Amino acid sequence: MSMRRCDFLPALAAVLLAVTLVGLVSCGKRDWPSPNLNDDRYRIRSINVTRAQACVVVDMELAGAWQNMDSVRLLIEPIGTGRDDGCAECPFQPRMSRFYGPGAAEVKRDMNRLIITSCDLDPTKTYRVQVVANNVYPTLSLVMSPITVVAPQ
Repeated sequence: MSMRRCDFLPALAAVLLAVTLVGLVSCGKRDWPSPNLNDDRYRIRSINVTRAQACVVVDMELAGAWQNMDSVRLLIEPIGTGRDDGCAECPFQPRMSRFYGPGAAEVKRDMNRLIITSCDLDPTKTYRVQVVANNVYPTLSLVMSPITVVAPQ
């Protein structure tokens, strides 16, 4: 009977070794997908801001991985002498912030071109405007446009 146990032990050891090796081979490092900084970034190639009555119209062209743009925040500062107005020589202090997520009605997107129409503004005031865009990869930095001054027509 002890002979049978001895014959069984090498077979058991071989099976355990095979299971361990298969387990080790199937283990691998699994991480969440992470952005490739060079391939997943985009930038604002050009921006044109105009007025249409009580609206500000921002027309932007993106370059790079433009399809990774997720949402946009439009920062607006009225310029004037009113109580809530900023001054043209002062640092930019946005008084309004408007968020536009994917599919927002105020945003039209055609490939790498983005047009934002933001209304309900005073048609007699001059505004300073800046666009801040988010990437679908939150770890990548925000894309910011230059500050643009747009006067009423």
